[in-house]
Amino acid sequence: MRSIQRIGPYIDIIEAWSPFDSGLVVKVGVREESFQQLVHHNLATAVAQYYGIVQDGLLQAVHAFQGLKRPLMHGDDMRADEGVFIYSWRSELDYVWTGSRFAGHPAQRTPPPNLVFVVLVREEQQPNDFKVFGSVERWNWVKQDPRLKHSPVDWKERYGRKLWSR
Repeated sequence: MRSIQRIGPYIDIIEAWSPFDSGLVVKVGVREESFQQLVHHNLATAVAQYYGIVQDGLLQAVHAFQGLKRPLMHGDDMRADEGVFIYSWRSELDYVWTGSRFAGHPAQRTPPPNLVFVVLVREEQQPNDFKVFGSVERWNWVKQDPRLKHSPVDWKERYGRKLWSR
């Protein structure tokens, strides 16, 4: 776990494989308002998972998908669901927050069985001043697909298309 790297509207910048080329690395950011929502709603486990899994784990992604098969609006974009990229893999660790909000820390746990970790990234307008491909919107554990290891169950029904597998 490392210290937050604030840049502009992003509370942190992390690296991920490009959804268009699994051999290229892109920058993705976590917007401050997204992270503050977790803190405001006291979602301490999600904060711990960010520090323990997401922050340095996106480069472990085994699959990338594009598009949600459900409507999503962002601002005036009525087709925002098409610009969402999903990364999935089986993390070797899970994390929970232990201690108080101000004096606590992420603690390692054994990951839940038969689940994979997914991170949803919304594509940012290009080019932008911060050279950030997208913003990290959500992350969580999802049941693993029995046929495609490291992918979410029913990924063909959840997502528009599979971009790559590593």
